[in-house]
Amino acid sequence: MDLKILWTISGSMGTAADIEMLKQAKSFGIDVVTTDVEDKDTAGFVLTGKKYIVPKIKDEKYIHALLEVCKKENITTIIPQYTDELLLMSENADRFSSLGIKVLVTEDTQKLNIANSKDKLYNFFKDRDFVPKYTIVSAIDSIKPAVLNLGYPHVPVCIKPVNGEGGKGFRIITEEKIDIFNTPPGSPKVSLAAYLNQLQDLENIPQLLVTEYLPGTEYSVDCVCKNGITYFCIPRQRIETSMGVSSISLIEKNEELIEYSKEIIAALKLSYNVNIQFKYSEDGKPKLIEINPRVSGSLVANYGAGINMLEEALRLAYDLPVEDIDIKWGTKMIRHWSQIFIKV
Repeated sequence: MDLKILWTISGSMGTAADIEMLKQAKSFGIDVVTTDVEDKDTAGFVLTGKKYIVPKIKDEKYIHALLEVCKKENITTIIPQYTDELLLMSENADRFSSLGIKVLVTEDTQKLNIANSKDKLYNFFKDRDFVPKYTIVSAIDSIKPAVLNLGYPHVPVCIKPVNGEGGKGFRIITEEKIDIFNTPPGSPKVSLAAYLNQLQDLENIPQLLVTEYLPGTEYSVDCVCKNGITYFCIPRQRIETSMGVSSISLIEKNEELIEYSKEIIAALKLSYNVNIQFKYSEDGKPKLIEINPRVSGSLVANYGAGINMLEEALRLAYDLPVEDIDIKWGTKMIRHWSQIFIKV
């Protein structure tokens, strides 16, 4: 079966690897077209030989622009990449299906909305032991009481936007003395006073999720599922990260995380590529950080362990049988810099 796939982000760190995985799929002959909301040179545009710039996702013309690209390129399949576009794509799936285009996104828009919003997600699972201690705040004056209530300054506390992605806006509020000359660039650590001072210049702040600090090992669980049924579930330890994605990771058969992930996917009726992130607490309990109901930035780590999770999601979308795969547990991925040269 030949497919022409629209990949809706061209400039992410994982795009080149993801395109390569699609090209290596054995079940399909795949051609790829990428779009982006930013007009810049990207690996995706170079590798596909085509450049499509579309409006920002919140622009009312966004869906129309994607439809026009689909018509021009005879797209058969869309794999959405932006967190902010998932609900929009789910709500408009019929507009694409009327053109014979499959969109790999969870069909249950209400459940997808829960998975996509940290506040709704935590509230939905609030009685489960894998949810960390948390508070939602929406005003600057509410931040200090929420942080104190979670044990600050005796222990650090985490803050991040409810609807943020990829580590954007994530901060660790700590009384630890920060050496500004030797702290790694982009460190999320900041004192409460400094954090509040930074917010004073903003007219409005987004809703913020204030949670307990989790000092243990962090895991990212990549899953392939359909309508709440999980077919593949692969935890990987995030050993080192760079710009929000794993630079070194280890595929690990963690049964505890596999069972939690399957439970979450079943409750939310999620479909296709889904990523669930956990971090262990001080007392050794895994706690849910967030769900990315889309392709993760380091999905290629699983390819090294013997499974092409993009191909398996496509097999589910096209009602092809899913076969058992011998996962090479213990596979370690080490990412390194490479480059593409273009003439401008």
